[in-house]
Order: sequence, then structure tokens, then C-alpha cells
Amino acid sequence: MKCRLLLALFLLFSITWNAHAQTAEASRITVSATPAPTGNDQVTDATSDTESTNTRPGYAPLSVMTGRAGDWMFSYQFMFDNMDGNLVDTDEISTTQILRTFAFAPTSMTMEMHMFTGMYAFTDRFNLTVMLPYLVKDMDMRPREGSPFTEHSNGIGDLEFLATYTLWQTSDLRHRVLIKGGNGIPTGSIDAEMDGFPLEYCMQLGSGTVSLLPGLTYLGQAPRWGWGFNCDATIQLGTNDHHYRFGNRYQPSVWVARDVVDSLTVSASAKGEIWENVHGADPRLNPSDQQTNDPNRQGGKRLDAALSITIHPRFLRGHQFLFEGQFPVAQSLDGPQLRRTWLFHCGWQYDF
Repeated sequence: MKCRLLLALFLLFSITWNAHAQTAEASRITVSATPAPTGNDQVTDATSDTESTNTRPGYAPLSVMTGRAGDWMFSYQFMFDNMDGNLVDTDEISTTQILRTFAFAPTSMTMEMHMFTGMYAFTDRFNLTVMLPYLVKDMDMRPREGSPFTEHSNGIGDLEFLATYTLWQTSDLRHRVLIKGGNGIPTGSIDAEMDGFPLEYCMQLGSGTVSLLPGLTYLGQAPRWGWGFNCDATIQLGTNDHHYRFGNRYQPSVWVARDVVDSLTVSASAKGEIWENVHGADPRLNPSDQQTNDPNRQGGKRLDAALSITIHPRFLRGHQFLFEGQFPVAQSLDGPQLRRTWLFHCGWQYDF
């Protein structure tokens, strides 16, 4: 697992370094950036030949939002996460083996997320983002005795407020560093039930606790190339009404992007994720009944590889459309726990 992880990161770093080297002698950046330059440092939007300071479409994830003073930005993102089969650490474990220990075993799960986002830039360096997800979860269960069944939950998740500030930039805007900070508000339910029985930790829609949302982003760019690094964290505080809190989550990622034509950008990325076990325990859940009820079997770590295309046509100025496929390269779970098999992500963003 460690070898595959290091190999994936090395390959992506090599591509990024090559992109930087090819453009090191460029004397003028012709892609858009933020915050706004001054004087003779104005940047030209390659799709419109007009001055712009917004991030070039496709050069950074949709979650990294930048803009000029007074700009608004809205986006909708859809994510479909497919999980099938179980792992203990990095080893597969069959349903039959799980049912020797537990009365129930999850066999597969899907999670749909509809994310609605709005951003306003107060200055060229500072903006505020609000995000609200709507979640749909389904998990197929097999009992030791009886017929298989499917659990279901749906509703809004936790509301998030996030501030982003440009901490540092070079005079030519080739390199920038952003810092982020915010809060998660527990608007999602932790009382999801089916047939009068409380659902497991992974089937709940919210956390039930306030969270801190620190983050750090590096953005690099040159003519027709973009690259960067991002690390976000979710730090849960306190305990909820059911006497537990979800573990902290850390999400580092690195990417490189390239304009194919003026209206089409492709990118490759490596996305890591580390999430901790649940702290405390919900007294309504019996951990000996099934693995998804055990607070000590919820953590894990994973490295995914992703390929995406971003379409930003000339005739729809300010609009961009993202399509991305994501697949696990390596994952280690405090299982038995369902493993990810693939993830599809698409989105629309409009800034004005």
C-alpha cells in the first residue's frame, strides 16, 4: 500500500514539475488569477482577451473559490460514492466471515450528495463561502438469518461557513498561498431511523456537533498549465445529544491541469483522506450486533486517483462545467468496513 501511495504521488509531482519547468522562462502570465494585480501586472483571461482576476476554470478544484472584490459565485455539485465489499485494514473479508461474528453484515452502500454553494468576495483577497449539502444514503444489509434488506436515509447535512484569505502571492501571480477557516453548524439529523430503530453512524446525515474547518491551499500557474496543493480538515468539537462525536477528518490533495483548447481543461489529481474513529458511543446502538454500530470500526485512510475535464465555453462567459471520475489506489480501514470502489463527481459553477 505504501509503495503504491508513494508511486502515485511521485508520478503526479513529476508531471507538475515538468509543467513548471516548461514555462519557467515565460515573461507574462496569460491566464486569470486572484487577487487582482496592480499597475502593469494585469492578467488577461485566455478565453475572452479581457482583463480578469478570477481563477482560470479547471486550474483548481471547485471547492477552492477565489474572486475579485464584489464578485458573486454560485455552484451546484453532484457526487455519487459507490462502496462494495469489506476490508479489515487492507485485506478483504467475505460476508460469510463477518456473519460468524456479527448478526448483520453490510454488503454495499451508495451515497449521493447534492452540494449547493454561494460565495461573495469582499475584497480581492478575502471571500466568504456558504455550503449546504443534501444527502441520500442506501446500505444493503444481509442478516445471519432471514432475508436481505436495504436501509435508507435522506435529508440536509451540516451547514458550513468558510472564509478564504490570500496570505501570500508573487508579483507575477505565478504562485499564491491561501488560508481558510470556518465552522460547521450541526443542521443535519443524527436521529435517522428505519422501522423505529436508530440507524448506524454511517447512515446519519449530520454530526450533531460544531466543527472547525481549517485549510491551506497553494496555487501555481503558467501559460496553459495550472497546479496546486490543498489540505482541508474537519475538527469536531464536544459531543452531541447521543453522547458521541465523529472523528476528525483530514483531506490533502495535489493536482496538475492543462488547457487542451481555450474552452477545455483536463486535470489529474491524487486525493488523500484520513478519518478517525468515533469518540464516545451512541447508547442506542449495540456494537456486538453489527460492525457499523461499533465506534472503533469507523476510521480509515485512503488514496484516490482522479481524472477530470472542465468545459468553459466562450458563449457562456462565467460558467464552467466539471466532470470527474475517482478511483481508489489504496485504502486501509479499521474494519470490517465497506470499501470505496469508485466515485463520480460533476458540477456547475457561475461567477459574476
